[in-house]
Amino acid sequence: MSKKFFAILASFVIIGLAFPASPVWAQDGAEEEDVSIGEVSDPGILPDSPFYFVKGWGRAIRLAFAFNTQEKAELELRFANEDALAIKELCDKGKCELAEKHCEKFQEQFQRAVQRMERVREEGKDVEALIEKLKENHFRQQQVLASVLEKVPEQAEEGILKAIENSSFGLENAIERIQGKHKMEQFREELNLQFSNVGEETRIRIQERLEARHHKPGGVS
Repeated sequence: MSKKFFAILASFVIIGLAFPASPVWAQDGAEEEDVSIGEVSDPGILPDSPFYFVKGWGRAIRLAFAFNTQEKAELELRFANEDALAIKELCDKGKCELAEKHCEKFQEQFQRAVQRMERVREEGKDVEALIEKLKENHFRQQQVLASVLEKVPEQAEEGILKAIENSSFGLENAIERIQGKHKMEQFREELNLQFSNVGEETRIRIQERLEARHHKPGGVS
């Protein structure tokens, strides 16, 4: 058999490992909360796995085979959704320190999705549907992260707050550049409504953090 055949076969094996089709069952007979973001309900391989590096390979291969920038943007968004769910699952397993570290990965991944979307626009294509998908998925990401913030120990809270703040800030800036200030303000108002699923103290902390970011030098005015 040719080397090319083995390379293609290895690619499919990597993708299969990075995106398992089998469901994740609750341990000790406990029922796990059914949480999804967009089309993603399973984060795949978690960072605590010795095979986590395979996930990065699988993502790189999927991006390499994407046909255009828009498809790449949607893949990047899907990966960000997986990362947000991975943060939750790690905390559910009691690995909140690792979850906090993974927040940086989530922020970077979501920002890549936003940048891809802006690149689609630079190519002269309509991005209205894509930006609405980003907003919708982002709102759900923030709900998941806010629910995690309620559970993590104090030393891990800062990482979750930064993930909420920085990911929102990046998308907010993009919306203002593409759709204008009115749409950006509407997005900000809708974002604040997403935190109704958490306690008042947590909600106030998140909103104060977002508001403080708006008044930082270089922030959205």
